[in-house]
Amino acid sequence: MIWGEALTIDPSVLLEPELWHVAVRQQLDHMLAVWAMNQGYPVYKSDVRKLLVFQTLQRSERQKKILEDVVCTLRKQQIEPVLIKGLSMAVLYPNPDMRSSADVDMYVGEDNYYRMIAAMRAAYPEAYWFSEEHAGLHFAMVMDEKLDLAVELHRVAMELHSMPRADRAFQAFTYGEMQHLRRLTIGDTDVSIPSKTFDALYIFMHAWHHFESSGVGLRQLADWSLALRAAADVPNLAETLCPVLSRMHMLEVWQAFGWVLVNHLGLAREQFPLYTDACARTGEQLFRQLIKDGHCGREPKLKFYGRMLYYFPYERPKTDRLRQKLYTLCRLTFQMMQMRKLFPRYAYCNYLGALKKR
Repeated sequence: MIWGEALTIDPSVLLEPELWHVAVRQQLDHMLAVWAMNQGYPVYKSDVRKLLVFQTLQRSERQKKILEDVVCTLRKQQIEPVLIKGLSMAVLYPNPDMRSSADVDMYVGEDNYYRMIAAMRAAYPEAYWFSEEHAGLHFAMVMDEKLDLAVELHRVAMELHSMPRADRAFQAFTYGEMQHLRRLTIGDTDVSIPSKTFDALYIFMHAWHHFESSGVGLRQLADWSLALRAAADVPNLAETLCPVLSRMHMLEVWQAFGWVLVNHLGLAREQFPLYTDACARTGEQLFRQLIKDGHCGREPKLKFYGRMLYYFPYERPKTDRLRQKLYTLCRLTFQMMQMRKLFPRYAYCNYLGALKKR
């Protein structure tokens, strides 16, 4: 699907309900439906698939409209928003309609953050809901009570809460790359998008954020594969990324995920910066975990040993501060013991950092 290559297996597999069950878990069902229908292949429950595709494409058109409106609104306040993910990834696919998105994400930076909030509240008084102004890394606006159309405006693209040194490295990288913006025409508006170098790292970090917490779908890895292919012509990409990944304690993580892209998703080896076969065993174990998890589907289970990673199965107590602190310690320790099955260095650094912050 993602490389625009001819199908080399029997297309009757598209009539199997089990395939669509897996596609839903991996957030690939919309992509698969659009691709298969455009290829003229029969699909399981085609009438249902066509309706879902139609609804998703309608939503995408509404997202394009609100994106144009927000960009124009903020530019009037001398704030330049930068589109991250979403439509800027869709154009990398053989057919942009293959790529669905849940909301519109834009980066405005810390300097413009509070002016942006004031401008958004003033421009959209009819919005259904706004998030709190100090609610973490972004300010959210939801336009309708069905929660179907949302915009998130980021103070920072991402934070690494438990590792201050790693967070400083990523924020410095973000700031530098946001000085090299590109333009993408959406509708009647030229929208700013980040550099190819930023996309190469940020799309990975976004996928990692989901994997680390509860599992990431292969749709996010498809995005990353295409972002890396697009960045293959960037001079010295590996030399730029290597010190940032090292300071974030994530070089081994990057290389294992890259092994999966090359050996299971079809990315050309020369298009993955810092590729190595030395992590093949970890990469294969990671791939099995990705298939088992799906998107946010990691199994909740109090199991410490074995190769598979599990999700902490208990909920945080609603009262009693001491019990809440004990819960957090147990959860962090469990998560560290899970993550060390794949990435021990990162697991220990993140765990020690999380303990210091608490």
